[in-house]
Amino acid sequence: MATWNEFYQEALRRRGSHAPRGDFDSVRREQLQRLAKYTGRNLILYVVDFLDPGRIKAPGALSIDPSDKLGFIEVIRRLEEGAVDVLIESPGGSPEATEAIVRLLRQKFTDVRFIIPNMAKSAATMMAMSGNLLVLDSPSELGPIDPQFIFHREGNPITSPAHAILGQFDWATEKIKRDPEQLPVWVPILNQYGPSLLVECDTAIELAKRLVTNWLEKYMFGGEAAARKKANRVAKYLAAYDEHLSHGRPIGMEELRKLDVKILDMSTDATFKERIWDVYNSVIARFVGTGAYKIFENHLGDCLARVSIQVAIQVGLQPPGEASPPPLPPPPAPSPPSAN
Repeated sequence: MATWNEFYQEALRRRGSHAPRGDFDSVRREQLQRLAKYTGRNLILYVVDFLDPGRIKAPGALSIDPSDKLGFIEVIRRLEEGAVDVLIESPGGSPEATEAIVRLLRQKFTDVRFIIPNMAKSAATMMAMSGNLLVLDSPSELGPIDPQFIFHREGNPITSPAHAILGQFDWATEKIKRDPEQLPVWVPILNQYGPSLLVECDTAIELAKRLVTNWLEKYMFGGEAAARKKANRVAKYLAAYDEHLSHGRPIGMEELRKLDVKILDMSTDATFKERIWDVYNSVIARFVGTGAYKIFENHLGDCLARVSIQVAIQVGLQPPGEASPPPLPPPPAPSPPSAN
């Protein structure tokens, strides 16, 4: 099993006129082909670089969003029908966009495995629950599916769980009933929420549970006598805010097995595990070596990558001995407020 740095160095050795910064694509595609050849199955890569806090990207760029559907269309179109493996790393995003992607996958493939060497959180966990089987390793993490709402305060995005928003309203209602004089304290807090927010929270929670329940019943537990009961149990656990207390809590193999989620531990096949981690580490090398932050790809070489472009701005320095330019005039004084 090679490290990401070894793949990085190999990409640099292959540097050429077609890849002046390093041939990261050929290195990664070799690993995708090796894994697909070993399994005999179609292979799709959907990996997002959301673990690098040093990269500044547009808000929401890392999330599962409606535009991701185009990436999946690109990498699905030439694959044969039947079985597919989806190697995924994602922080999650829109349940509606996730539903569209699951529909695309299920229109073409009857056997879908989600390979999660590291992390698939939130809506990515929801997507994984549409598979027939999960392929996990000891570091693999899924996460709670409780919906999150994004607000902006002083220009900064703030994420709040739907359950916490509902709980805060209930708490405020109880406090004000007991002591009406507290109303002025709560008004500015509650005013930041829209008039339909409570209903939106309820429907978002219901949507997440309903999608996961339906997918589990139809695919992972399909044909089993207790399929609906099993599916409800898994969805209820994943959506249980009071159980997890944090949207970032890791859910690993041990917890999922207690829920009867169907799992293949990649450690039971050393070669399989090596091939998976080689694909994953070759992708990390691409992230480190280029500006890519989201990659859709298949083992045939069809690829769509999203790249953040960094613009360098050259600042001219004043040569020694030259006079400094005159200072800019001060800005005009503000106009007095209008009487209108």
